[in-house]
Amino acid sequence: MGFLGSGKTTAILNLLKQKPADEKWAVLVNEFGQVGIDGAIFAASGAIVKEVPGGCLCCAVGLPFQVAVNRLLTEVKPDRLLIEPTGLGHPKRVLDRLVGGHFQTVLDVRASICLVDTRKLGDSRYTSHENFVDQIALSDVLVANKMDLADKAATQLFERWANESHPRKTVVAQTVQGQLDVAWLDLTRNPERQASFPDAHQAGLIQIDADYRRMNSPLQNTADGYQSYGAVFPKHSCFDYEHLKGLLSPLEAERIKAIFATNKGWFIFNAVDGVMTIVPCKPSANSRIEIITTQNNRQDIFLALSHCIVNSCSDLD
Repeated sequence: MGFLGSGKTTAILNLLKQKPADEKWAVLVNEFGQVGIDGAIFAASGAIVKEVPGGCLCCAVGLPFQVAVNRLLTEVKPDRLLIEPTGLGHPKRVLDRLVGGHFQTVLDVRASICLVDTRKLGDSRYTSHENFVDQIALSDVLVANKMDLADKAATQLFERWANESHPRKTVVAQTVQGQLDVAWLDLTRNPERQASFPDAHQAGLIQIDADYRRMNSPLQNTADGYQSYGAVFPKHSCFDYEHLKGLLSPLEAERIKAIFATNKGWFIFNAVDGVMTIVPCKPSANSRIEIITTQNNRQDIFLALSHCIVNSCSDLD
């Protein structure tokens, strides 16, 4: 777990690379928006994926969550199940569900890992956010990610948060690019960890029909002052790479994540704090994008995206 932009997806991709050849791993992905970007990224890497989109797992911890977990357990029968909650999710109700009730007899829940971008620890917008605080509080393994971008003050703040955690963390570590030790997955979970805001996210989220996927009417989700706008594009849509890059790079948003078929190949577009990274990837079923912002409606962006389409990308599959 970890707040928006902490590097959870990259970390899970790195863990999947360390999977023993004789084991079967699956990933349950939860995304705040209706459009499954991370699921598409994991699937492109060859992972077995199940998605619970359209809200945080703590709000969807009832039937959709149970069905998703049960289907993975019965249909895939994985040796290990990795769960990636949305960065806007609160972990307590998810953990309570996994270690109690029906799942208590079928799952061996191990340590929870939380990634933190230490640069956020000096910003009250994050340190006063219930989800941010309790993601750290309930984690067994606390990892300062993106340390190549952190200064001395940010590092000291992270060490202070780690030292003030009670019970003490099982592991406190620093890393870059989500490079986690696969051995951390087998560490024991400490049930004594307590949430500071145990009643967070009791209310449901505002959602719209997940099958309504026209580009000029992007899928929208709202909670905690954040708005998510996403779209899935027709299968053979091909985007002009330079136009796409020029459109997305200057956007101001909390989070932009996308996977696109372009005239230069398939790419993952990932933007946090105004910094855009673009990396090549394997083909996905469709091009898709999700923008999480605290600003007003971004439908103008989706109209502009439609003008980036140039022709068919079928020759890139």
